Amino acid sequence: MRSVGGPAGIVAIEYPTRPAIPALARYACMAFGLMNIVSVVYTAPPDLVMFVGGLLVGGGWFGFGLYGGYPLASTVVDWHPPASFDAVEEMHRQGLRVMRRRRWIMALSIPIVMVAVMFLVMPLLMRLGHPEYVFLPVAGALVFVNFRYYGSRCPRCGHGFFTRSASRAARIYHDNRCGHCGLSLDADKTS
Repeated sequence: MRSVGGPAGIVAIEYPTRPAIPALARYACMAFGLMNIVSVVYTAPPDLVMFVGGLLVGGGWFGFGLYGGYPLASTVVDWHPPASFDAVEEMHRQGLRVMRRRRWIMALSIPIVMVAVMFLVMPLLMRLGHPEYVFLPVAGALVFVNFRYYGSRCPRCGHGFFTRSASRAARIYHDNRCGHCGLSLDADKTS
């Protein structure tokens, strides 16, 4: 919850609430995550990559079920509901710039990571005899960068920019317009 205004009139502002997935589906995701974690812990002999990967995947499923979906990444600091769903205010422009920056980071992260891995990290890991150790940090970093972009909140309506449902487990679409209010990713360039 954020507060806006001076000491005389503090108004609490929050992003729109998003309903969680049904309780049965939440418990199923949590159970699947726990089973993943337990199976990784009790397999012998544990391979380090499979062990850490299994813990991450199981923890991800458990967290998804516990939260009832996935969280969204904020794009503006002090979001407030728009006065008009047709206007593009300065707050919206700032949020759109953040989203475009995230898109560039996402697009550039793949070739940068591949070159860095190929020329810097992989020769060292080959000499140590464990080239598979490169997978987890690289995959984790790429998943994080991609999720920050595709999990961005719309700076105008506050819902997921790449979703068409307000649910916490809404399907993510690849689009240049918000699935809720229709704000274009390039709206601040044209207005």
